[in-house]
Amino acid sequence: MATQTHASWLSSDWTFHKPGSNVKVFGDGRSLFHCCGPGIDVKMGVKIEVFRMMLYLSFPVTMFWISNQAEYFEEYIVKRKREIFPPDEGLHRKELEDFKERMRVRKEQRILKEISMESEN
Repeated sequence: MATQTHASWLSSDWTFHKPGSNVKVFGDGRSLFHCCGPGIDVKMGVKIEVFRMMLYLSFPVTMFWISNQAEYFEEYIVKRKREIFPPDEGLHRKELEDFKERMRVRKEQRILKEISMESEN
């Protein structure tokens, strides 16, 4: 049920009350919001909304800030890198060099063999 005595919606005696609702708004700014319980005004609702908006914005910003702090992840990254790319060991390096040399010699022998077969034909 809405009553308005003047044509202007800014009139102080304008009120709005929806039947079956707990909301009553006065045109002069004296607003009452009763859905959360009697005595809670619009200012409390605004504070709750401001808190929710701060929470919605601060959570992703905080997660972004934490994920960009190198000192939190440095130990894990260094450990993981050493697992994937272990430091060179003398024995391991020597075996790798010997293997490369054997492969090079095999390739040379195969090429020489092919050349000698071509020259016979």
